[in-house]
Amino acid sequence: MQRIPFYECEVKVSALDGVLDIATPVTPKENFKALFEGKNPLWFPMTYDNKGITPRIEADNRARAFITDGETPVPKEEQGGPDMFGVEWVYVPVAGGSMVKPGKPMLEDACDWKEVIKFPNVNEWDWEASAAANKEFVKTDKILTWTFLNGTMYERLISFMDFEGAAMALIDEDQKEAVKELMNEILEKVYFPYLENIAKYFPEVDMISLHDDWGAQRAPFFSLATAREMFVPILKKFAAKCKELGFIFQLHSCGANELLVPAYIEGDVQMWNGMAVINDKLKYYNTWGQDFVFGVDPPSIASDPNADPEDLEIAAKDFCETYIRDGKVHAVASVMRANPYFIECVYKISRQMLNA
Repeated sequence: MQRIPFYECEVKVSALDGVLDIATPVTPKENFKALFEGKNPLWFPMTYDNKGITPRIEADNRARAFITDGETPVPKEEQGGPDMFGVEWVYVPVAGGSMVKPGKPMLEDACDWKEVIKFPNVNEWDWEASAAANKEFVKTDKILTWTFLNGTMYERLISFMDFEGAAMALIDEDQKEAVKELMNEILEKVYFPYLENIAKYFPEVDMISLHDDWGAQRAPFFSLATAREMFVPILKKFAAKCKELGFIFQLHSCGANELLVPAYIEGDVQMWNGMAVINDKLKYYNTWGQDFVFGVDPPSIASDPNADPEDLEIAAKDFCETYIRDGKVHAVASVMRANPYFIECVYKISRQMLNA
């Protein structure tokens, strides 16, 4: 990417004066994509440069109370219900999201999946109507990201079996092969045609974010060996399909998952946007930063709406100097909850550092 010097006039409206308005030299979409095309971005790519879409055409999005699209908004309390496999979800107001309706799991033994699990026919969904309804929504100069909320792997298995059943099925010699078969069938019969329809009807989509939590606050839910056996083959196939269709592949996987990062890399995931605080992103960046893109987190002051501007400037400078090395950056700044002035400072400082 051609280096373009920074000009102060790029920041048309400072976040200190009102709404942040930046006239970037290339679009945020182009700058973000450069990171995954082996090029050096013109500024630190940020989650601020992303726009998400989780349209109601997929039943999971209503079930999880996470519809984000261009149609008439649906109140959260009216969401929930069956996902695309028929699993019932209940919206929980205090959590701001949904959980599987408690009682009886759909699948008690993974070996019975062929008799129990009914696969949705993705090609029968009204893709043309959804594309028409979202025609204006997808017009953006930012990275457009389509999120698969229930994953193809552990979270999907949990939705079928509840947490305890899913955890046991991963290590039970009598169930492991059945789990592998089920995940491969979901991939081949549901997620591959799903991705193909996104590419056909929503060509504006740039990135696929697969939501599959693998850990808790202190440690992963399972070992690296289990991840390599059960999930890496699925990740590699999903990644290959994304690459074939021209999508960037991000894995959103919560938990203290340092021990599982090798599985993400071996699964050809291009970016992991893990949780802040419980994950030492700087350590990971130092270890794997040239092989893999991390969503890296600014200091806590960055999210303080009342922080002193000078303190935000210092924090932004330190953040940029930490992750920009030898005039290059290989990370995405996770700034969705950041003070707008911190975002402005990261933009200005990184523009200067990356285009000196």
